[in-house]
Amino acid sequence: MKISMLWKFYFWPIVWLSIFIPVLAYPILLDGIWLIGSRIIGAIFLILSMFLASSGGRTLAKFAHKDEHKVFWPDKFSTFGIFSCMRHPMHLGLAIFPVAIALLSGYILVIATSGWGVVAALWFVIYVEEKDAMEKYGKLYSDYIKNVPPFSIKISCIKKALNIWKT
Repeated sequence: MKISMLWKFYFWPIVWLSIFIPVLAYPILLDGIWLIGSRIIGAIFLILSMFLASSGGRTLAKFAHKDEHKVFWPDKFSTFGIFSCMRHPMHLGLAIFPVAIALLSGYILVIATSGWGVVAALWFVIYVEEKDAMEKYGKLYSDYIKNVPPFSIKISCIKKALNIWKT
């Protein structure tokens, strides 16, 4: 199944919106300390989400384009920085995002359904991004898969992501 580049843009907003639709039927907020705790954790997740997605994007912009941004999609393979310790930092950030927003909202049903955003992200990576990368980069990507996990939140990996902000 070939998925167009345009569909990749639509996929994420559709996933995020579908997580929030149930709140229309059951808009019950957490109470007291649970709401405060949920919002604190949500804020931390939101920062992590944005950091991972932007670090991955910044790394690709700097090291995965032959020409100075003539195309949006990477046209060069890169294992620099965060890509040396995880294959899909941007998708991990996009997967964490709905959980972060759900926790910030404090709505019980939204928090409960936000896990589907993570499942959707995993599906997207496995069935769309991995196959596209394998077609585009072949053996180079096949070898990369053997040595680098799809996702990682190890401190050493986060430190590598910080390096792109220093350059």
